[in-house]
Amino acid sequence: MPENSILKKVRQTASAFPPLIQGYRSLREFSKRDPLMTALYRKLFDGGRLTLPSIAPEKLGPASGSIQLPVLYPLFAGEDAPLIDMLLLLNLAAGRKAQRILEVGTYRARTTYALQINCPSAKIVSYDIQVLDSEYRRLLCRQSNVSLRHASFLESRDTLILEDKYDFIFIDGSHQFEHVIEDSMLALELVAPGGIILWHDYRPNDYATEALRVPEALAIVAKTHQIKAITNTTCAVYLKE
Repeated sequence: MPENSILKKVRQTASAFPPLIQGYRSLREFSKRDPLMTALYRKLFDGGRLTLPSIAPEKLGPASGSIQLPVLYPLFAGEDAPLIDMLLLLNLAAGRKAQRILEVGTYRARTTYALQINCPSAKIVSYDIQVLDSEYRRLLCRQSNVSLRHASFLESRDTLILEDKYDFIFIDGSHQFEHVIEDSMLALELVAPGGIILWHDYRPNDYATEALRVPEALAIVAKTHQIKAITNTTCAVYLKE
């Protein structure tokens, strides 16, 4: 995926002059703390990244009425979904009465555990190539309807394609451009008629890097599938008819 032409020129020039690299990094760190600089950076480098049409959460299914949020220490970790996105995810899963849930990207399994306590009758399968120890994982190991699979989602295609389809899929794995496209295309094969796919981190990241290319990747997938951004969240969604 071609980079923003201005950003590409900056990187090419800076790579030839090490002092420029250090100066750019200092400016970047300062702009993270300064709202005006952050807004300017977004204007220059993040413009046009979020191109999907939007949809309101209430268009995606009935309200759940109530949800449970798991609270275990540590309360926060770097890769956990923000509260607003967690509320959306759990409300959709419970409101739609999901029975087969697939998660790509377990991390410390807080989201997996939250899905389990809000959809106690659902079969939940979660994939991750790393195993990060946590109290959430230990609790889930006692649940017969939860399968924490330490494996590559993409490399497990032959297994997944033989299983029953999933009515609720949450993708929050690698955010690199190629990986998001590959995960998305496999998920589209696995989602059941009437099911839903939810992507996390559809957002500008202030400083566009290869580690966060969800917007660019979904723009490609959206050429053949009706993917929409969910208002007031950092999630995108696809509803299979």
